[in-house]
Amino acid sequence: MADQHVDYLDGWRGLAIIFLLIGHFFPIPGINFGRVGVDFFFVLSGFLMCRLLFIKNVPIKTFYQRRISRIFPAHFAFLALVLLYFFLTGKNINWSETLMASLFINNYFPGEVGHAIMPFGHIWSLSVEEHTYILLTLIAVAVRQKYIDVRYAIGSVSLLSVVLGVLYWQHFPPGQLEYELWAHSEISAFGILFSGLLLLCLQRVRIPTLPVFVYPALILLGLACYWRSVPLPVRGFIGVGLFAFTLNALSTAPAIVKKILSWTLLKQIGLWSFSIYLWQQVFYLAHHRDGLATWLAVCLAIFCGIASYYLIENPMRHFLNKRWTKSE
Repeated sequence: MADQHVDYLDGWRGLAIIFLLIGHFFPIPGINFGRVGVDFFFVLSGFLMCRLLFIKNVPIKTFYQRRISRIFPAHFAFLALVLLYFFLTGKNINWSETLMASLFINNYFPGEVGHAIMPFGHIWSLSVEEHTYILLTLIAVAVRQKYIDVRYAIGSVSLLSVVLGVLYWQHFPPGQLEYELWAHSEISAFGILFSGLLLLCLQRVRIPTLPVFVYPALILLGLACYWRSVPLPVRGFIGVGLFAFTLNALSTAPAIVKKILSWTLLKQIGLWSFSIYLWQQVFYLAHHRDGLATWLAVCLAIFCGIASYYLIENPMRHFLNKRWTKSE
């Protein structure tokens, strides 16, 4: 059962990694573009996963096989190669940080925030996604057994994320809130869940084609919510919500909007984005901790990401999917 490939979604993924690289290597005062990039990834992930589970009704086993083939080979190869580098160069290895990243729970156990030894801090976002995939598959099982309504279920957990986010914001100091608690799955999963909820609701109510200028305007309005003086819940829920709405509105967008997002280079960057995301953290830390030149750090991050895509991520995904298809 093959997924329908949509070019402009690859372009959206390309924008996500570009925003993240800007945030890490060319920071713009006032807005954390690194987080913007992650939230772009989250809303796309929710859109795609809910389409698979609740519209295409992909079998749960197949869903997990695809997620494993897509994420695990590149992820664990990245961890192994970093450990090998640390071992060969005599650097201290923090096994606790490594274990937390391996188990996809370092968004709850990140090590000493701001002073982590291993370049695995960015795995927090993969942890959020993995946890949310499990939640969505549990909902899918209940929906397929007709125990619950899918919109009610996803809407309820989305609302719970908002309630918990507001409670955390009221009761915890800003530093702990943004750099620890806001990485927890019960909060950051909102982008994944809300985007999926919009997709499901819009199966009944179609968004009309909006004027061309509305689409960039929505993204700019979302970016404005990320300004440093804006309360964190505004960024985390309204800003992310605007990104989710924009993504879901693309299916009925004017042709020129889809054409821009389907630009060949942007699409290609989107295809490489997961592997680039994995490897950029190594050179982001080398840039900020060790003074590696900015452009050299960026080039090395992109080069290693592309190499990972062609040598590990893409061939292993095809190999595993082909093997699992034959065994069925």
